[in-house]
Amino acid sequence: MNKIISFIVPSFNCEKFISKCLDSFLNIKVLDKIEVVVVNDGSSDRTEEIALGYQTRYPDSFKVVSQQNKGHGGAINTGTKSACGKYLKPIDADDWVVTENLPAFIKALERCQSDVVLTHHHTIDMSTGEKLKWMTYPEEFYREYTLSEIMDNWKSFDRSLTFHGICYRTDFYKQNTLELSEHIFYEDHEFATIPCCLAKSITPFDMFIYQYRVGDLEQSVSDLNQLKRLSHTEAVLMRFIKEQAITDRATDKSGAKRYYEQKAQGLLLSYFTTAALVDSDKKRGRQNALRLMNIFREKMPGAAAIAEGQFKIFMYLNKLRISKKTYKRILSTRIYNKLRHNHSFS
Repeated sequence: MNKIISFIVPSFNCEKFISKCLDSFLNIKVLDKIEVVVVNDGSSDRTEEIALGYQTRYPDSFKVVSQQNKGHGGAINTGTKSACGKYLKPIDADDWVVTENLPAFIKALERCQSDVVLTHHHTIDMSTGEKLKWMTYPEEFYREYTLSEIMDNWKSFDRSLTFHGICYRTDFYKQNTLELSEHIFYEDHEFATIPCCLAKSITPFDMFIYQYRVGDLEQSVSDLNQLKRLSHTEAVLMRFIKEQAITDRATDKSGAKRYYEQKAQGLLLSYFTTAALVDSDKKRGRQNALRLMNIFREKMPGAAAIAEGQFKIFMYLNKLRISKKTYKRILSTRIYNKLRHNHSFS
């Protein structure tokens, strides 16, 4: 039977988590319509052995591809080449999907022809148990939107226009993507930005699929690791500058350019947060943020203009020696979110 979706599972030394991830695909109602491509990215633990066990038990649904280590982006690139489903979606090996929602997801994908599909996702903090909802709020689910329509209502869509919320039609992705950067972290921003800016049609589904594990100090998204890998964030931002002309290929050029710049400034603000608020050397952090902002003012002025107000706030907070923890506490207040017209995560 033709596969409706290929889930790509980039896996590096994930023996503690991968069984939970792969078990979550085992919904007997739709298992024959699912392809799970596990890319063993040079693991030195039992990751490959565990994944091969699933391939042995479910040979029509699980496929293991092993390679020398190329990093998260390189593993997704390899998995994409093997994907044969109508749609594709990466799921990290330490995360999982909502098993009981797979039949509805598959049914909706069978009817859909959009370049991009959006779904809700949860973040689950493994240290506190806190579970937050990341959702879209469109006027109507299961209908196609253009990028211009989405940019006109950005806060109704932005929380699912991420690595965890995006699902691409496979032929669209293969025709329009550039290979993701290898051997660096945070290239998932490339995945959610570069192909998506060329989409002619985007459809939001009203369902949760991705379950994103957070709260682990070893994760790339932890404050200390983001500081340690600040050069990785900068490398992705430099690629955004390098590849920005890709928006000229879009049918909806205005929507594509607005989307590309909005996503670039989102990562730019993440860089500012780490440099200005996490780095204990406040002067160094301030200088790094200013240096990068000046590059964007010259090379991608549209993204810099969107970020300008927030950049000034970060510089002020840096001089006051405000920590990221305090900043996040401010962001979570009701009055702030009301002023920003943000939807609740609860």
